[in-house]
Amino acid sequence: MWNSVVFAGFCQTFFVMARSSEDVPAYDIEIVTPTYCGTDSLMSLNYIGPSYTTGMQILRATSIRLNVTHRTLMKDNGMADCLTLLSNVQDVLARWYYAEKRKDSVPVILTPGCLELNYVNQLARDLDILLLTTVSIESTIRAYTSLAPTWISTSHYPSNCGDFYRQFLLRNNWTTISLILDIDTNGPPIYTTLAMTTADELKQQGFNLTTWTRKSQKSAEITAEIDAILINVRTVCRVVLHFGKASALRHLLERASKLDMTNEHYVFIAARPFPHSMFGTFSWQELQQDDKAIRTAYQSVILIQIIYLEETQQAKRTAETWRKLSNASNLTTPRELPLVFLESTHNAFQMLEQVLCGLAKSGDLDPSSLQSGRGLAKHFFGEAFSLDLGNVTLNSAGVRRSTTAVQQMNNDSGQMETVIIAHERDDYSYDWEILKPENWYGNTHLPPNEPFCGFMGLNSICDTRDIQRKTIVLSVCVVLSLLFGSVIAGTLVTRKILANQFSEWWLIKDDIQIYAIYQLPM
Repeated sequence: MWNSVVFAGFCQTFFVMARSSEDVPAYDIEIVTPTYCGTDSLMSLNYIGPSYTTGMQILRATSIRLNVTHRTLMKDNGMADCLTLLSNVQDVLARWYYAEKRKDSVPVILTPGCLELNYVNQLARDLDILLLTTVSIESTIRAYTSLAPTWISTSHYPSNCGDFYRQFLLRNNWTTISLILDIDTNGPPIYTTLAMTTADELKQQGFNLTTWTRKSQKSAEITAEIDAILINVRTVCRVVLHFGKASALRHLLERASKLDMTNEHYVFIAARPFPHSMFGTFSWQELQQDDKAIRTAYQSVILIQIIYLEETQQAKRTAETWRKLSNASNLTTPRELPLVFLESTHNAFQMLEQVLCGLAKSGDLDPSSLQSGRGLAKHFFGEAFSLDLGNVTLNSAGVRRSTTAVQQMNNDSGQMETVIIAHERDDYSYDWEILKPENWYGNTHLPPNEPFCGFMGLNSICDTRDIQRKTIVLSVCVVLSLLFGSVIAGTLVTRKILANQFSEWWLIKDDIQIYAIYQLPM
């Protein structure tokens, strides 16, 4: 049961650990998580709950004396989805802080977040409470740091995925882009967030961007809508960003194949937040009749895995613990656990423990100083943490440096493989770790931003009629040049001949006899 108590009207977890002695009091840490029980997202208690248990185990094993509690805060009548949480989160937190919080405890808000993070941050900032968010991310934490003085994020998601896309596109000199957002009413909302964030960034940076949203839900309408989008796309660009599940990408590639748009001239850049059944399997293999055509089309696909993790043996063991805890609970989990979310939540507990231990060792662990969320947050900014499940580095704004992977299909094996790993820096730029050289339909370079003859093949340099006109003009010019050259050459030769003939006009060539008649004087 995750050491938790599940009530009929709402869900609440409560963990207590006391390590006090008669002569030295324990530090009183009160951690709360505003959340809900539901299955509409992977951030609900149903999915994240096991990581609260393992996180508290980290705090129990600490070397310093702590009295730590963790509670999940819910509305009395229960909250079943992200939208309800958004509407009620400040009321729930205010009630806890003013009516239920222990008098001298050190408050900490630790939450995966859903849609409500900015509302939680407003309250945490005003009440000077340390805020640890573990899954969702908002631009406020990096764009307006003065408005988030107590906010720390351990989320694997980039604080602005548009940064990654902008830098990746520029690496390949692609500046004319089409962006397609595939709306699936039963699909994950994360794709909408990724698409909107990326579109905003590319527009602000001066990219030539055309956006399309596919909204239809009926099969026949979906096909017609995709065809209309693709027919327009090929007139304006060759690089397409696609935000949607694997099934939506397959449908797009199927229609693109029929329109002769799956070749070395077109690039389809798909997105997968992380490996999970909610997003589907990005593969051509589905034992369908069109598998062969889709396999060919996948040569035109670059897959961006937004969250990239290298799984360790300790991570595998911890994941198995989370599965056991989830199976033992009475909360519904219709999908597999989002292990990357549980990992970042578990890490937040351990990072808090390391900060508290560091303060204790330095002699700065003073109960009064702990009351300041701003003061506590400063011990996270710009720090690197060595944790059970891997290393975490925060930048100067308290945001985790993310890692993103670029994948392509290996044409020999037919499997997707990682070719580039992008490591985020403190300034949100990226270091690009090249694992394999570029390979695009057997070439060592990716296609250009625009074909030589233009997107419609109508550039004047490639226009057949224009070429004919230019050829005629060029021919006439050549003939005239030859004639003019011949005249000049003839003139020069004639002058040369004449010059040679009259150059010795003064010489007498014939023998001349001179007769003199002398007459003697009489």
